[in-house]
Amino acid sequence: MEPICFSKWLEMEQFIIENTGCKPFSGAGINPRISKKTTILRSVDGTSYYDDDMSDIDNTKYTLYGHNGNQNEHEKHFNEPLLNANKTEHIYLYRVMKLRKKTTYMWYGKYVIVDKITKLHPGKDNIIRKIIVLSLKRVTVV
Repeated sequence: MEPICFSKWLEMEQFIIENTGCKPFSGAGINPRISKKTTILRSVDGTSYYDDDMSDIDNTKYTLYGHNGNQNEHEKHFNEPLLNANKTEHIYLYRVMKLRKKTTYMWYGKYVIVDKITKLHPGKDNIIRKIIVLSLKRVTVV
């Protein structure tokens, strides 16, 4: 099944609110909404300091938060709420693709974390560090 695509952020934002009950913040990759036990993930193509892989919509790879230095799964604002089952029961994912001046927002749907690996990858500062990459499995189409 293909993702649902939007060309305007306001349309995407409204769709997310209607489908999750949560308002996302377009400037953050991991959007925990603790009161709803929901986290909305955003993957932006071309972000070199992360190692996301959206090539298979049903089985994606998503890098935890942290631009430089070794990533920490206990980082309290983003990573810990996402990985804590008491704070996140529902995980949703969308992707942002930019081609020249055109931005496309793609809704991938609901996921569960099935695995987590640590690997070496350059940070935003180009220094090699340890990153944590989640394997996500899609559980619903919308």
